[in-house]
Amino acid sequence: MEEEAIDPQQALAKIVVVIPTLNECKAVGKVVGGVKYVMADYDCTVLIIDGHSTDGTDQIAKEKGATVIYQRGKGYGDALKTGFMYARKQMDAKVLVMLDADLTYHPKHIPALVTPILNDEADMVVGNRWAGMQKGAMPFINRFGNKILSLVAKLALGLNVYDTQSGMRALKSSLLDSMKLEAVGMPLAMEMLAEAHSADARIREVPISYMPRVGETKLHPIKDGGRILGTTVRLMFDIRPLLFFGSIGAVLGIMGLLLHSLTLPTEIAHLVFPYLFIIGATLLFAFGFILVVIRKIRKRK
Repeated sequence: MEEEAIDPQQALAKIVVVIPTLNECKAVGKVVGGVKYVMADYDCTVLIIDGHSTDGTDQIAKEKGATVIYQRGKGYGDALKTGFMYARKQMDAKVLVMLDADLTYHPKHIPALVTPILNDEADMVVGNRWAGMQKGAMPFINRFGNKILSLVAKLALGLNVYDTQSGMRALKSSLLDSMKLEAVGMPLAMEMLAEAHSADARIREVPISYMPRVGETKLHPIKDGGRILGTTVRLMFDIRPLLFFGSIGAVLGIMGLLLHSLTLPTEIAHLVFPYLFIIGATLLFAFGFILVVIRKIRKRK
């Protein structure tokens, strides 16, 4: 099967593949080499953001032809944000690609991620790992956690994305202007999607493979999962305030009705608390509605 010819205009667009690293000497050389081979016909640069590795990761990356900068802060999210800003301001990147340095994601999928953006069919493209999950690539607890987080994101944030925690994705660099990224750890993946969705960005998913990592994992399923859920709640407050306050209001309203039906007419709980709960619920709904109106006015401006 012959490969499709690349549009000359696509080949001219500056693409930067941003890869955070911390002691990834076993795989980083293969990842950088793989990106360079796959993207040989594009104007593509590999940018390593190294968290001061002690195993020679940065030197291996340099020898393979990557540009290496060093992270001032700490955390996966901080490294990505550092790379995004550097790629845009210092390299004039038009398209940014996220990739890990542990060989879990195959560089061969990068063209499928960037093509919809280069064709102006999408603003962000997410790699869906569930389409090509290899045996042993993800422990059961991680699989379960990922599914739950994606479901929560769909219900709480309105994200129609099946793999919200995928670490392989591409986006227009200009989209950063519409995104308020605060997370410094793993929650950045969720935050990026929520902010892009809030900015009315066109988000697409493409199938990718996911392989067992090379080297030791730095992911803590319980701790990182809790942080991601916490970030999701914050984003729900910021992006969908009516749903956030409405949910709390609905709980208060139901509690008020239950107290009213379960207590005797002479008890204070029957006379006072149900009405307090219902009034509180009404105020919360109203507050959420006001915040929605304020957000819409700000968007128009």
